[in-house]
Amino acid sequence: MTLQNHPVSLSGKRLEVPLSQLIGRKNPRRTQPERDAHRRLVASIRAQGLLEPLVIGQRSDDTGGYPVIAGKRRLAALRDIYKGKDPKVSCSLRPVEGDAADAVALAENFAREPMHPLDEAEAFAHLAKDDGKGAEDIAAQFGVTPGYVRQRMKLSALAEVIKAAYREGGIDTATAEAFAAVPEEKQVEVWREVRGQPQHAEHVRNIIANAWVDAKHALFDIAFLPPEAVSRDLFGDRVLVERQAFFGAQAEALIAQQKVLQEEGWSDVVIAPHNDVHERLWRMDEAPESYDEDVTKKLAKLDRKREELDAQWEKVADDDETATDALQEKLDKLDEQAAALTKSAAVQYAEPVKAVGTVFLILDPDGQVRRQYRGKSVRGGRGNGDSTGVSNGVAGAFAPPAPPTLDDVSDKQKATLFTHQAIAVRAALLEAPLARKRVLVMILHQKVRSEALAVRHDANGTTLHAENAEGFTSPALEKLRQKHAELVPFQQDAYVEEANAYACLGALSEPQLDALIDLLTVECLTAHLQRRTELVRLLADELKVEVRQEWRPDAAWLASYQKLQLARLIGDLRGPAYANAAEKKKKSELVQQAAVLFADAAEGRLTDPALAQRVNQWLPSGVLTEVADQETQSEQGRRAA
Repeated sequence: MTLQNHPVSLSGKRLEVPLSQLIGRKNPRRTQPERDAHRRLVASIRAQGLLEPLVIGQRSDDTGGYPVIAGKRRLAALRDIYKGKDPKVSCSLRPVEGDAADAVALAENFAREPMHPLDEAEAFAHLAKDDGKGAEDIAAQFGVTPGYVRQRMKLSALAEVIKAAYREGGIDTATAEAFAAVPEEKQVEVWREVRGQPQHAEHVRNIIANAWVDAKHALFDIAFLPPEAVSRDLFGDRVLVERQAFFGAQAEALIAQQKVLQEEGWSDVVIAPHNDVHERLWRMDEAPESYDEDVTKKLAKLDRKREELDAQWEKVADDDETATDALQEKLDKLDEQAAALTKSAAVQYAEPVKAVGTVFLILDPDGQVRRQYRGKSVRGGRGNGDSTGVSNGVAGAFAPPAPPTLDDVSDKQKATLFTHQAIAVRAALLEAPLARKRVLVMILHQKVRSEALAVRHDANGTTLHAENAEGFTSPALEKLRQKHAELVPFQQDAYVEEANAYACLGALSEPQLDALIDLLTVECLTAHLQRRTELVRLLADELKVEVRQEWRPDAAWLASYQKLQLARLIGDLRGPAYANAAEKKKKSELVQQAAVLFADAAEGRLTDPALAQRVNQWLPSGVLTEVADQETQSEQGRRAA
């Protein structure tokens, strides 16, 4: 049967028939319409009404209703729209039956095209913009979900060039949805990049992925990003963030995590891409894990049972398969119990492990951050053993912690310490004429080579550090500055030409000139900022200068210590019980506790004289060791000469 064999017209007598009296019949279209197509039809009828009447046949005496020859999909849509109601539906009566009715239905299916998604999208957008309706209201009106409405409205935000290609069939719906995931100006950029010929939806998504990152990996609150940097891909149920904005915010979040981990006591926290650290990761052992007391006891109990089974295994004959299998089954069960315990338990790391360990915060190209915890031992380096004293993932016994030494002091701490000492020696030299004259001869003589004497002030590391270090204060420095203000006639000038300088100096009396020479002489004394300088040490010994009389460790200086080093310092000064309690605190709390202790001792607020003396005399122990080493080296040098 062909349409030509049954020429029919879809026109006929118009009737208004109650919905309840319309009876669906078999549709010649074998493929059922998709659910989305049904929703689009519901939306169309709700928005514009029934544009084409249903084609019906003669009323049936058996059912009392009218068979629907053409318009089964519209009938289904009407039933969804008018649930519980019985409105009258516009129909066209065609008195045909059998094959003729099928021909009418088939002709109607061929003639009718489904509503384009863009038409539906723009209808929804029109309701939202002009009628002020939200997605929930529109969804309720058209019998669809709010998510469906939002997806369609997102399509209405396509760039015009992409809309045109979509309507003309140049791209499919999936590709259009891929474009709609990002703002309009970005859509146009991608469209130009593919020269208006995207291969498929995944092609577009891959290009977008180079400029946008899935927000599911964000360690920050995307609400604080600029609105233009965030796009919601409603079709993929994702939130996308512009790549540069994402990684900028992710970096800040990682720095915050780095500070938290350092607060917890980790020796080093590294933020880097995997390619930059993969060699270090490979060479370092994983940091030993530990658990709370309850889990640790249970694991120890399982270890004892395992040892008992191992002992039994030694007594079993090699050919006794029954006994061997039974023991193996018991061992497997112990392993399963241990795995179950550790899987559900919160992982902890012992303080000594953190004190020598490294946490790697590895940033992947897709924005994801992975943590890797590593111990101190490095494969291929000196010492392959586990120096942390941790075995089988459980913290073991540790040797009594040594107090912090000069090796534990950062370069910044050393610079502050040695600068204070050098400035204190300068102040003492002002009161020591004979020593000051020796220093002046050394400055002026061409044969003297010294790292401790810098004639030009712009080469004087001690002066530069004292003037530029944040929060640096020193009574000796203030004394020298006051002398400068009193003695230098061109103190307020940025610079002075030599003829003008000579004229200014000519106005000074001889005692004033001598005092200025003394001041400038001592200011030539400088120190190496990362190690003790022998001349400074010799002058300090001769002039009885104690750096701890001029300086005390403050919070800024102490902050360079690691958490466990601070706990050891407090324990060295106050006793082991304080060290044990300190290990359980955060680093910032320990910094404050130690700073207060040094301040109280310096200002006489400690009631324990022995404690006050220990605190006021404390210096990193390596300072004294280094002095002894330098004396030995100097003596060896003199003998060699």
